[in-house]
Amino acid sequence: MSEKRDKSNKKFMLLSAIGIFMVVDHHTFTAFNILGDFLPYNSFFMPMFVFISGYFNKVNGSTNLWTYFIKKVKTLLVPYTGLSLTVFALQQLINYIKLGNEMTPLPSGYFKFVLNRIITVGSYGAIVEPMWFVIALFATLMIYAVLKKYLYKIWNSYIMFVLFCGLQILVVYIAKTADMESLEYLLVPFKCLFFFPFIEMGIIYRDHLEKRHSAMSGGSKIIMMFLLLVINAIRTTYMPMAYDIAIDSIDNLSGFTSPYYITPLISAVIGILFWMTFADLVGKQVYESKFVNFMSCNTFWIMGLHITFYNILNCILMGINGLAELPYFDVEAFKSTEWYFWGISGNIKILYVLVGVLGPLGLKWLYDRVCALVNDRIEKAGSEQNVKKFKLISKVAFVIVFVLAVGLVVILTRPKTIGNEPDYSDLAFDEPDDESYDNNAALDTGLDNNTPPEDVTPVYAYLDVVYNYMGTNTDYLTEPYAITGNGTYTVTINRNDNSETEQAFDGLSYMGIRLLDDETADVDIKNVTITDVKVRCDGIQLKIDDTGSTPYEDGVIYDFFDSYDPNGNNESVYDFSGKNTIEISFTITGAKIK
Repeated sequence: MSEKRDKSNKKFMLLSAIGIFMVVDHHTFTAFNILGDFLPYNSFFMPMFVFISGYFNKVNGSTNLWTYFIKKVKTLLVPYTGLSLTVFALQQLINYIKLGNEMTPLPSGYFKFVLNRIITVGSYGAIVEPMWFVIALFATLMIYAVLKKYLYKIWNSYIMFVLFCGLQILVVYIAKTADMESLEYLLVPFKCLFFFPFIEMGIIYRDHLEKRHSAMSGGSKIIMMFLLLVINAIRTTYMPMAYDIAIDSIDNLSGFTSPYYITPLISAVIGILFWMTFADLVGKQVYESKFVNFMSCNTFWIMGLHITFYNILNCILMGINGLAELPYFDVEAFKSTEWYFWGISGNIKILYVLVGVLGPLGLKWLYDRVCALVNDRIEKAGSEQNVKKFKLISKVAFVIVFVLAVGLVVILTRPKTIGNEPDYSDLAFDEPDDESYDNNAALDTGLDNNTPPEDVTPVYAYLDVVYNYMGTNTDYLTEPYAITGNGTYTVTINRNDNSETEQAFDGLSYMGIRLLDDETADVDIKNVTITDVKVRCDGIQLKIDDTGSTPYEDGVIYDFFDSYDPNGNNESVYDFSGKNTIEISFTITGAKIK
């Protein structure tokens, strides 16, 4: 059952609340982007959660490992299982609402696929993708506990921190140079090695540095924060792309884009130190906030459910759209992905952030109220022995009812055409056995990009236009373009397309191609490369600075580029203000049939 919690360490309460807010904001492709140009969220927030766990880690030579293991199972794996089943049921309902008769049945081999995903990547699909961190954290804490218990007598935190940093750099090197798909069953131990420095860093901070850090004057803390921002600003100038200081795709260790193997470590340390100093500097204003405490105590719920609530919001919008057409709400795009955001304005993402935070918290509040009501009834049962008996019975009954409810949802949302569906037993595991079968040739259809063959379910590409409006960088996403295979695709946007494109043209800073995967698509984009990007504005072909696409991460591939006057130099980006049409063509290679 649930119980009300009140964290006594207010600085770390605030730090964890900041971290989970950034996770939600990051998954809307940054509606707020708090200092994200200097401290990209993805450069530190996952290591920061491990750092917080390290700060509270009390493992030593006297630790009972079995007791510790059971505790972590109860606090990590049990909630992971419960939330994963909850999200699975909600996903079935969401798919039933948005797809109806178009909904496909779970293919044979699906649960084998789920198990494989959980023990490698850490989560079973896009809608619950952030939960990969729970499996990684559990494994990291358990391996660390074993090491420290048996090496406690010779353990020196500073020496171990240096050793762990070396191992992390080795993991980054392996991830950048090896084929990680062939090493998928080493992902969990590799992620443990990646996170070890941050556990030790949290312990070092608690035991040796916290008093000195907290004793710094307000002015000194402000100077420290400013210097950290300056350091990151300088670091970006030595990277092929500014975002290379970030750490993408830790779940499958495929997103280290910096040419320097030490970049992830430096980026994480800077981000953690900055926001910890911020919490120490201004946190007293919110230390007694009940909302911040509740948010901090329930980061698990927000982590596991925020993408689900994005989709619940989209279901509501789709229902409204059925009654009165909403401008720029693309039903077909929503049907194709869990990552759809209403394209009416870049500012609409703020609504998604609020729903992503408040939705899970509201559900947790309701869960707590029900648990409190049940406990009150049980307390009236009489003797202490009866109370214990009824509490045990109520927990067992809750689990049974919960599992039955999930099963009932799956049965009720099962597609009526399931008997006519093909067998997908090889889903996500094996390539076709026929060696003469050419995946790429089969996909290179030569057809119009937005008219895919009937037997190929496409993935989708979006043109992401980043523009400045009233001093704030905003993203504008074009309508999705179906990607059915290898070939050249063209996206065109016009100044008068909608209410936002005029602002996008006049404030355009840079553009990017966002290729979005979907579990239901037939096209595998894990090894796709976006090349040969060309930009034409009002019929004039521009020069571009395209440093190449980022590796596949969480179902997404990015390729960002700057545009320049063909007759000028590359000192300032092209001025699109007042222009009427932008046409971008790009080539997709490396796509395969799943």
